[in-house]
Amino acid sequence: MGGGYVGWMLIVSSAQNPTIKLIRSLADKKHRQEHGLFVAEGSQVLDRARQEGWELVYLLTTGQAAPWGKAALIQVDERVMGQVSAQKNPPEQIGVFRQRWAETVTPTGVWLALEDMRDPGNLGTIIRTADAAGASGVILAGQSCDPWGPDCVRATMGSIFGMPLVRMDQKGFLSLLKDWPGESVGTHLKATETYRRAYGTPSLLVMGSEGKGLSEEAAAACSTLVRIPMKGAAESLNVAIATGLMLFEAQKL
Repeated sequence: MGGGYVGWMLIVSSAQNPTIKLIRSLADKKHRQEHGLFVAEGSQVLDRARQEGWELVYLLTTGQAAPWGKAALIQVDERVMGQVSAQKNPPEQIGVFRQRWAETVTPTGVWLALEDMRDPGNLGTIIRTADAAGASGVILAGQSCDPWGPDCVRATMGSIFGMPLVRMDQKGFLSLLKDWPGESVGTHLKATETYRRAYGTPSLLVMGSEGKGLSEEAAAACSTLVRIPMKGAAESLNVAIATGLMLFEAQKL
C-alpha cells in the first residue's frame, strides 16, 4: 500500500493506504460520527491542541515531527498531503483527534448557548470569539451543525481545542434555560432593552439561528431579552458578529 517504516515514523507514498483513506473519509459527517474522530490542519493549530492536552490519534507530516503520546506518526509527500487536506494550500502537518464533548454545564462565568446554528463557518468564528472573550463554554442546542467538520474547525483557528462544547436536545435546552441559577439573556428583535447593560454571573447568553433567530419557546424561557440597536437599513446582523458583541459586553472587555 505504498508504505514502510523508517525509524519510528511510517512513510506512506500512496493515497490508497488504508489509514490515509480513513483520514480522507473524515471529511464526511457520517464517517466522523462513526469513528468519533475529526481533522485539524496546520502546525499552529496543532500546537494549541498539544498545549490543551488533547489526544492525537494520527499525525501526517511532510517533514519531521516530535512524538505525541501514542499517536501514529506518518510522513507523506506533498502530493498525498494535497489529497488529504481540505485547503487549497496544504499545510505541513495534519492531525486527527478524538472528538471531545463536555458532559455537563457548570454554571459559572459566562456561557454561550446557540440554538439551531446551521452554518459551520459562523459556528467556528463564534467558538473562536468565545475563546477570545474568556467564555466558560459553548452549548449547541437543537439542530446545530457539526462543530467537528473541516469548515468549522478551520474557522476556530485552534480555539476548538480550548473551548468546552456541550450538545443538548431542544427539551434539555429549554429546561436549562428555565433552571439557570443566574440570568439567561436571549437576543430578540422585539426586545425593548439594549444589550449594553450590566450582566451578572453566572450568565447564559442565548443566540438563535441565522435565518429564524431565537425560537419563541427559547425566548419565552429566557429570563431577559435584549436587542442590538442598528442605525442602518439592514434587518439584522450576522449571528457571529452579534454574538461577539454580546460576549464582549457581558465580559466588559
